[in-house]
Amino acid sequence: MLALEYRIKDLEGRDKDIDLSLSSAFLADALVGVEAKLDDSSLTLSVRLSQCKSTVLCDGWLRGRLALSCQRCLEPAIIDLAQRVHSIYVPASDPVIESSEGSDEEIDEDDLDYAHHNGEVVDLWPLLREQIILAIPIAVLCQEDCRGLCPSCGMDRNRARCECQPAAVLSPFAALRDVKLPS
Repeated sequence: MLALEYRIKDLEGRDKDIDLSLSSAFLADALVGVEAKLDDSSLTLSVRLSQCKSTVLCDGWLRGRLALSCQRCLEPAIIDLAQRVHSIYVPASDPVIESSEGSDEEIDEDDLDYAHHNGEVVDLWPLLREQIILAIPIAVLCQEDCRGLCPSCGMDRNRARCECQPAAVLSPFAALRDVKLPS
């Protein structure tokens, strides 16, 4: 497993550049519950950690590609990833948002990219896992116009056309078709 914890003491007076390739074990941990082809996936983290007093800024990019299964035909679907990583780590004892008097703006906590550190170590693991999961589209498709599998015979409709008849669509109003209304 990759060490994604960095000592804050090592950041005093200088920034730390991190360029590392994420291992298959890391991707497996990050993508629990997602059917991914880890041998065909590769992600690289390039960030800079910098410190100002007790606050640590993490800024950079998560780039690479994830090989997932298409949700329609189960063929490989490649997701190119270029995700901006920007987070501010503050001590757990500090409030994330300080209210400013006289300001009419409402600050939504969900819009801020804040995380906490324990005063000694900044752990990038939760941030990276979140970034990877959020980068996966809702519908993972091998191609935009994927036709999927035939529900009757299971043939991949992208490769060949099957002779199965389309299943009748059952409407919740189908029973009303036979109702005779008085004229």
